[in-house]
Amino acid sequence: MNIPKLKKINLQPNFPLFLFLILFSFGAYSQALAGGDSLDKKIRALKSENSLLETELKLASKGTSYVILNLRTESDSVPARISLKNKGVVLREFDAGKIRRRETKGLVIEPIPLVRKMAFFPPKRKEIKPYKPEDGTDLMYDLDFLELKDVPSNYTLLFGNGLLVSIKGQAKGLIPKFIQLIRSILVHIRYSMTIVWNYLWRNEFAIIEIMMDKEDAQAFYWSLDEGMNILIVDRNSYNPI
Repeated sequence: MNIPKLKKINLQPNFPLFLFLILFSFGAYSQALAGGDSLDKKIRALKSENSLLETELKLASKGTSYVILNLRTESDSVPARISLKNKGVVLREFDAGKIRRRETKGLVIEPIPLVRKMAFFPPKRKEIKPYKPEDGTDLMYDLDFLELKDVPSNYTLLFGNGLLVSIKGQAKGLIPKFIQLIRSILVHIRYSMTIVWNYLWRNEFAIIEIMMDKEDAQAFYWSLDEGMNILIVDRNSYNPI
């Protein structure tokens, strides 16, 4: 009885093939990780957008005016935009020319109330005396009403939760520009020291400096009231919950 001879099987590993399989597996694993990171970013972006919409919906339902500072569009071609809204309707928009930011922590997606408006020369409303016929003249012709030109274009907005917004109107003319340059240097030193101080004490603090057209800066000051809320939209904003 003839038993067929078994052929010897070559079990010696093929090194090039083995290396190819390892590299292929590693590449597939890396793509899977990259896909997972991309999915996580999309999920976080979706949650952030939903939180933003829910927060603005709550503000709009109150029936009072509020401010949306949109920093997502900040670029050379599309400036950051400030929107004054009421019940979701845009009442007026202001373009921000330049923005400088300092912060010890990222901005939170939540409404922040305006605590105080501060200016070196704040506008003062004059006392209006009631007209008396025996005076013989109509005082209405002598009244000096507060106008937009009387409103400061350089001021600071102090919000809650450690947020400070500095508004600077663009100066026109050589001397005003020089004065603004000196002021900007002093303010830069002051704000830098403030951020360092809060960082050392581990306080959450953010400073946003905004350069605007002078008339827009004055109109923005005129539109703000203490207690009004601001909602900041940023690429790195997060939900505190």
